[in-house]
Amino acid sequence: MSGTFITLEGGEGVGKSTQIVLLAEALRARGKTVVTTREPGGTEGAEAIRGLLMTGSVERWNAQTEALLLRRPAPIVSPS
Repeated sequence: MSGTFITLEGGEGVGKSTQIVLLAEALRARGKTVVTTREPGGTEGAEAIRGLLMTGSVERWNAQTEALLLRRPAPIVSPS
């Protein structure tokens, strides 16, 4: 598999999602295959966690709880 991996970083509300959409549209208009995702997100379970983190009062989570929700599990590697 070959390609280019592009990541957009920034704080909340700075327009990352908007820029991802615009960039993906521009690349597709040039005939490129584009896959977009976000963290946390991209799968049903990750979207549910994202919903928990992005809605409600910011005071409802302490730092430890948020860190656990955002923790990435170790990748599953199949022997070849």
